[in-house]
Amino acid sequence: MLVVRATHIVLALCALQAAPMRAQSPSPPETSVAEQLQERAVEAPVVEDPTAQTAEVPAQVLPAEAPIAEVADDASDQSAAVPGSRAIGEDSSSAAQDELRPAPGADVNVDALISAALARAPDGSEDKLVLAGYLDGVASTFQREHGIAAMTASVVKDNALTMARGYGFADVAEQRPVLADSTLFHIGSVSKTFTWTAVMMLVERDQLNLDTDINTYLKSVRIAEAFGAPVTMRHLMHHRAGFEDSMRVFAVGDDDPRTLIEVLVEQQPARVYAPGLRTSYSNWGSALAAQIVADVSGVPYEDFLRREILEPLGMRATVWQAPSKMDADTRARLAIGYKADKGALGTQDYMQLGAYWPAGGIASTATDMARWMRFHLNGGELDGARLMSAQTHQAMWTRGFDDRPDAPDLAHGFQDRSYRGLRLLGHGGATASFFTNMVLVPELSLGIFVSQSSQQTRVSVSQLPELIVDRVSGKGFAPTLAVAPTEPGGLSDFAGTYVQNRRVFSSFAATFALTATANVAPISADALLLTLNGQATLYRRAASGRDTFEAADGARIAFLREGNAVVALADGSGVHTYEKVGVLGHPSALFAALAAAVLLALTTLLGYWWRLGRGADYGHGVAAGIAAFSNIFSALCVIGFVVAVALMLGDLESLDIALMPGSYPPPSMLHTHYAGWAMAGAAGLQILALLPAWQASGWGLVRRLHFTAFALTMALLAFLLWHWRVFAAPVY
Repeated sequence: MLVVRATHIVLALCALQAAPMRAQSPSPPETSVAEQLQERAVEAPVVEDPTAQTAEVPAQVLPAEAPIAEVADDASDQSAAVPGSRAIGEDSSSAAQDELRPAPGADVNVDALISAALARAPDGSEDKLVLAGYLDGVASTFQREHGIAAMTASVVKDNALTMARGYGFADVAEQRPVLADSTLFHIGSVSKTFTWTAVMMLVERDQLNLDTDINTYLKSVRIAEAFGAPVTMRHLMHHRAGFEDSMRVFAVGDDDPRTLIEVLVEQQPARVYAPGLRTSYSNWGSALAAQIVADVSGVPYEDFLRREILEPLGMRATVWQAPSKMDADTRARLAIGYKADKGALGTQDYMQLGAYWPAGGIASTATDMARWMRFHLNGGELDGARLMSAQTHQAMWTRGFDDRPDAPDLAHGFQDRSYRGLRLLGHGGATASFFTNMVLVPELSLGIFVSQSSQQTRVSVSQLPELIVDRVSGKGFAPTLAVAPTEPGGLSDFAGTYVQNRRVFSSFAATFALTATANVAPISADALLLTLNGQATLYRRAASGRDTFEAADGARIAFLREGNAVVALADGSGVHTYEKVGVLGHPSALFAALAAAVLLALTTLLGYWWRLGRGADYGHGVAAGIAAFSNIFSALCVIGFVVAVALMLGDLESLDIALMPGSYPPPSMLHTHYAGWAMAGAAGLQILALLPAWQASGWGLVRRLHFTAFALTMALLAFLLWHWRVFAAPVY
């Protein structure tokens, strides 16, 4: 009711979030949420001619209307480029290319084409060719299935760019193809990996200690005291500082003159958990880390990013300026965002972050992001440029907390999870219509980056990296059969409803978490069903621990305990936890109380209408008048509240998250807030009128009981509205 649409907006915003490395069939999302990777190689890239793309893969795999642009790994190894590049092998003449291109209208034998390509490829390039064809086929399928306007992807293996690809059109109207080495995609929260890398560089220089109170380093911002424990950089890097979420991060426009220091001071979120206790993804906390980098290094964060990271690594295409502040040449390279509109595509405005841009404002290319992945897979070095020692980098990729060692968590800012026996690190991101995912597999020396410019689905960026990992590792999806219900045994401890901890606690936006829940139902002694974002998934107990469970697709979850009591659930993203709630904390308690209040209000108004003109036999005197007035007033307040909620949902339905600056919170949120106050007043009046109702002349027993039920329901509803911060809290 109150949050059906609001939750959709929160999930979209959580894109900046957490849209994690692997979406759990929501993102966001996490949320599921999935995020992609991009790479940049500066070694004489070769860009495929977008007018001659049909030779890359068979027409059955890649639709002709979705061109592919490709970049080879370097100038010295052009012959190893994937099919469709200008150097498919030593013989790259047009005649040789024509032999691989099917005649128009002819039946296409995919296996024959691949075999022909392999026959012409030099020794050692077969894996690249096969992987390239596989990537093209998967990407094209996602594009066609979900109507994705543009995608870009890159794969690195053994410290080399294996492939960098562009799919579709960066500008559909102008038919501008995606070029892997020049088309910019917003990478969302993958931007945070640059902040965490900057932090570790300062740690190596002995300018920063991960376990020191961050107030020691901040010059103009001070973190409020709470829980008798300071917030440290290690807490920030693992999203365990204990901050509540903040919707105001997304309401700062790119034209807002305030500095990062100013918005951090003005919009500091409340501390709701002791440091280190819970994982709760925080864009505000990530932006705070960027400010610490600036305060400690003595230069603005953007200068540190450019001089200390991007320039030494040769990431020349990567930018952080907002689209409205880009120069004409840079803006012309930026992909346009799209959304579903009237059965086709409509343009989607770019998300604005203003001074919060370090949390998710970077735009990059597939080849630049390839260099970023190679740098990390190399342990802090790329092509002779070493930004940190191998020891420091190893420390960065070591988890700072051990409460769920076999389940997803964070390793100093990088999402860290197990997948089919492999360790996957990386990050996901999303801004309005851009979804991104970067996945690094150290054991395979493998990195995958993928990004898209359409908001219809996150399935592509979530699943494509895993499909590549499956292809390279030789492992794949193993289907599982349903489990027959049996006695759950100890798994009954996990049963219940869990509410996501990445939420607002202190303002009206707390209501947006009403549907951000996970439900756990044990099926047997070693299997349970997790329903998250409307999708049910079977998990079996993992061999590694009693509180860790794994699904057929390799995703893992873990339950957290305090003493022996199960208190929270950690999802498969590594950046979210869900708190187990009781009866009153369950969102359905509010929905049930509101439904009961509506029913009682309607019957009250019907009873009043029936009694009109029927004389004093149905109530007279002061006591009866007080009780009747209270009853009618409360009924009207309930109806008014429902109308206010409906109007608010309509406003939220039309709210463009990219245009939140200047439009959030909408006035209807304030109106609903006032209606909540009216509900609280009516509840108090009903309670006070209980005595007159039982003393009133002409009131029968049924009417008195109805009044009592209405009064108690209103009191419960008022409490729950306060609990969810509908009133007695700021509106934002």
